[in-house]
Amino acid sequence: MAEVPGQTAGGVQPEKQPLWTLNFILICASTLCIFLAFHSLYPTLPIYIERFGGSTRIAGLALTSLTVAAIFSRPITGWALDKYGRKTIFICGLFLFLVPMVIYIWLVPVVLLIALRFVQGLGWGVGNTASGTVASDIVPRKRMGEGMGYYSLTLSVSMALSPVLALWLIDHYSFRELFIACSLLTLTSLLLALLIRYPKTERPRSVPAPSFVFMEKAALQPAAVILFVIFTYSSVISFLPLYARQQGLATVGYFFTAMALTTLISRPLSGIIVDRAGRRGYDISVIISTIATVAAMPVLAQTTSLSHLLWGGSLYGIGFGFIQPTMLALAIRSVPAHKKGAANATFWTAVDMGAATGSLCWGFVAAALGYKILFNLTIIPLLIALLVYFAWRNPTDIAATAD
Repeated sequence: MAEVPGQTAGGVQPEKQPLWTLNFILICASTLCIFLAFHSLYPTLPIYIERFGGSTRIAGLALTSLTVAAIFSRPITGWALDKYGRKTIFICGLFLFLVPMVIYIWLVPVVLLIALRFVQGLGWGVGNTASGTVASDIVPRKRMGEGMGYYSLTLSVSMALSPVLALWLIDHYSFRELFIACSLLTLTSLLLALLIRYPKTERPRSVPAPSFVFMEKAALQPAAVILFVIFTYSSVISFLPLYARQQGLATVGYFFTAMALTTLISRPLSGIIVDRAGRRGYDISVIISTIATVAAMPVLAQTTSLSHLLWGGSLYGIGFGFIQPTMLALAIRSVPAHKKGAANATFWTAVDMGAATGSLCWGFVAAALGYKILFNLTIIPLLIALLVYFAWRNPTDIAATAD
């Protein structure tokens, strides 16, 4: 009879493995630094492009070129991580992200910046995929949900701080200072990554070397769920600021603040729930997420005051905070250790695809029907995500039995 992970042959539960080790702190700190640099460019590069002679249409290429490059690089990165190990690939990805950032300091022409964003997208796809894989190696398997919940807080913190700090820098100083700060953050991320003691992930001798796959089959269910969730999320990120301005509100930043605060609570809580309750915990987290997110969208559709933004942001933060680390943990737990790279690549490729297709599709909806109808319609992908989760049970999913 196969041993249950985390339990000895005699049926005695071993002592709880520590989570907050030096390695875990280092990978979280490294990831936070790269996320801070990454999210600082989202609201500022379109301003840079328009200020230096580009059009609004060209400004959109800054996001598109990076996303296309990341989607291209992630599957290859997942295969390489599983075949060749973590450290070298992680460091190379961070270095590839750093080089264009340093070049930006010289305030390059718009056309060159778009080309460099593609290069940076390759580095982002490699570095971000490798970071998540390294974190999943370091976190004890019995505490995977909790650990990835805390690891995911780096995303929440960076999304809350980066736009505000980046816009402040270009308003009070210049784009050169912004790019210098982002370069230093990326360099710090790289130096912290060099200090990590990377766990060895040995492949069983009976298992052949991993072959390249665009998507890891066992991780497709959580990847499909997160794709539909991000499809909705892209509408909020892309169009809520425009809708709020149309409604005469200059306080849309409070939405993102409220969202960040509730995700700080919900991300670790979701991890604790799935670790303690197994499959039932995953189901509970998905249901809580769906209820909270679906409730947020009509509130945002009716936005006419600050209270709408605060309530909408709080509810959306709970929903997103529960679903993202839960699906990431499920993707990782659905595969053996020697396929974690491919599982992480599959998950984050779905995130990129959801963001890219969502921004494009919701733009047409907004133009044709208006923002109010748009936000009401975003409930549909959330319900599809719920259907996909409960209707598509992966037979190789070990999350139901691993705990």
